[in-house]
Order: sequence, then structure tokens, then C-alpha cells
Amino acid sequence: MPHVLQTYQSDNVIKNELLLTSVIACLSKLVRTLCNYLTPYLPDIIKRTCTLLTHPSSINDQRLRTMWSHIALHVPHRLLFPILYDVIDKNEFQLNDLESLMTLLKQSLSIATLDDLSNNYSLLKQLFLKLFTLRTIHTKKMQPNKMNIYEDYIFDCFSELVMRLSEETFRPLFYTIYEWAIYNEPPSEYTLTFYRLTFILSKKLKGLFTLFAGHIIQHSSNILNQLNSSKTDEISNEFKINFRKKYVEENKTELINGILGTISNLCLFDSVGFINDERFQLLMMPIVDQLENFTSNDDYSQWIQQNVSPCIVNLTSATKEEPLWRQIHYQILLKTRSNLSKVRLATLNVLQELSRKLGMNYQSLLPEAIPFMAELMEDPNDEVEKTCHRIIIDMESTLGESLQDYFNN
Repeated sequence: MPHVLQTYQSDNVIKNELLLTSVIACLSKLVRTLCNYLTPYLPDIIKRTCTLLTHPSSINDQRLRTMWSHIALHVPHRLLFPILYDVIDKNEFQLNDLESLMTLLKQSLSIATLDDLSNNYSLLKQLFLKLFTLRTIHTKKMQPNKMNIYEDYIFDCFSELVMRLSEETFRPLFYTIYEWAIYNEPPSEYTLTFYRLTFILSKKLKGLFTLFAGHIIQHSSNILNQLNSSKTDEISNEFKINFRKKYVEENKTELINGILGTISNLCLFDSVGFINDERFQLLMMPIVDQLENFTSNDDYSQWIQQNVSPCIVNLTSATKEEPLWRQIHYQILLKTRSNLSKVRLATLNVLQELSRKLGMNYQSLLPEAIPFMAELMEDPNDEVEKTCHRIIIDMESTLGESLQDYFNN
């Protein structure tokens, strides 16, 4: 085995196709048949295979990927999990190796029994907490959107673990991650990682995520207010978000997007009344006020369309109480009186999406919208005026009646 491993780790193996094929075939056979006896050699096999899987000459080598699957499927969890933990804990990998490592761990988790997970629960928890710190470690030298790619590999693997845990087992794990990310003044990147994770989990777990998300609502509301550039008043806040100077605006945007995406999914998949009156009131203004956030950014309109608008619409439709509809609808309408034409334009598009979502139920809110629409039909900005006319036509199509009588009255 030392001789095989020495050959596998040599530089010559990449240059010699026949030699590489032979070594991989040998290791694959050993992993399949003698995996219980390979413990001393597995760390080096795993690290070397990671390197080869990202090497330009072998990145698409199916033989390597087959052997990778053999390791995941044949090496017992009691051996594999501690080895992966050591590799990650000691940072014996490059960021480019992360996709391969997470593929290996995810495939291994997919066949783990409840006993396997229970016996390795503490180890897996520490492993993922260590992985969740990668954004903080690399924040100075990597743009947030590029770091997202690597983090998504981790989240995909963690989701596999979550889907195999019971509610009783996942709840304390989720609370541990929340406390790690929020309390004792952690780096703000921890909070960003946490809300990007909750966004992924809210998509995977759908309505089940409402069982665990109750305690993040107040904190989410708090952060949305704190990171809103239009709010100049000093906000009392025990959870200060202070990103490092490099990429500070990008990090703020990513954090807000994670929160908005999480809340949007919670509302979209809510079938048990998770969004009650209290939570609605907590979330309403911090979310609606995002219409006046990041207004100096070039991609403001796109950001509103992709992140803010769906969240507002889903929050509104999550409740069936008309008084709450009226409250949020009026607050949206007030944004049409902003001094910035881009805010008025974005608000109109939100109103259009809201009317489409509510359908015939929007009719009860229409009388309140008419005065604001009338003002916008004479807006000094041509684009706002044209958009308003277009949206009125769209509303008429949705409601199945002409709105002209409302304006005449």
C-alpha cells in the first residue's frame, strides 16, 4: 500500500495515462474490498484525489469520479467522517477542493442510517460549523459573489444531512448554528452565512421550515432596518453588523437578499398560519422600506424585481386578513410619492405583482389606490407615467372590469 500511494502522489502519474489508470483501478479495488483496513492511508488518498479532480488534465476523468463514489459508498461512516473532519479542521484542502469534498460527504450521508448519524452527530456538527467560517477566512481576498459558489457546495451537502434528521434532532442543531451566527459579537460574515443557509433550507424544507424559524423573525426585522441606507436615524441595535471595509456594500446586499429570500419562502410555503398578526407587523415596514434602499446602485430596479417585490407580495398573500392587506397596501402606495422617480417606478411594478397575486381580492383595495394612480398618470417623469397607464390596463385585465369609473368619481 505505501508503494501504491507513493506512485499515486507522484507528479509522473498525471503524465502517464496507463500508470494513472492502473493506480486508480488498484485503489478502487482496495476501497471496495478492504476499506476497513485502509484507515491509515485514506486521508492521503482523499487529499490526492481532490487534487487530481481539480487538475486540468483529469478534471473530467470518470475513473476518478467512480473511485470517489466507491470511497463514499464503501468506507464505513465511523472511519470516513472523522477523516473528513480532520482534513477540514486542519485546513488540509484548497477552496477548489471543496466541491469534491462536499460531493463525497453528501454521497456518504445519503446512505447513512439513523444510528450512523446519531453516533457521529457531534462530529458532523463541528465539521459544518468549521466549514461555515470559510467566508470569514477568505473575506479579504475573494468577492462575496464568488464565495457564494463555494458556500453553496457546503449548503447542498448540509441540506442532505438535514433531510435525514428528525425534527427533534435538527431543532437543537439549527439553534446552535443560530447562536453561533448571532450572539457574542461574531464576525458579521457569520450572520451573512447563516441567512444564506436559511434561504437554502427554506427552499428545501418548504412548509416544514416554519417549525424552526420563529425566533429569527425579530432578528431579521432588526437587520433589515439597520442595513437600510434610507434610514438616517440612529437605530438602537444589540446586533451590530459591521462588515470589513473591503466589499462592505456587496456583503450588505448579500445579507439582505438572504433575509428577504428566507422570509419570502416562509410566507410562500406557509400553510399553518406562521405569519400571524404579530409577525406580520414586525416584518411589514422593514420589508416595504427596502423600496428606498440601495437607490444609488445601478442595478436597483433589477434588485427590487428579484428580491424585494417577491417578498412583499408573498408576505401580503400569506395572511387572509383584509385589515392587514390594507395596512401594507397603503404603506406601498406611500412610496409612490417618493422624490426619486426610480422608487416610484419600482413601487408601481410591486403594485402590479401584488394585484396579480391577489387577483379578484385586490378589488377591495382598489379604491385606496386610485388617488395615487391618478397622481402618477400625470407624473413629470415620462417612464413613470407610461408605466402607470400600462399597469392600469393590466389591473383591468386581472379584475375583469374597466377602472375608468373609479377615476371619474
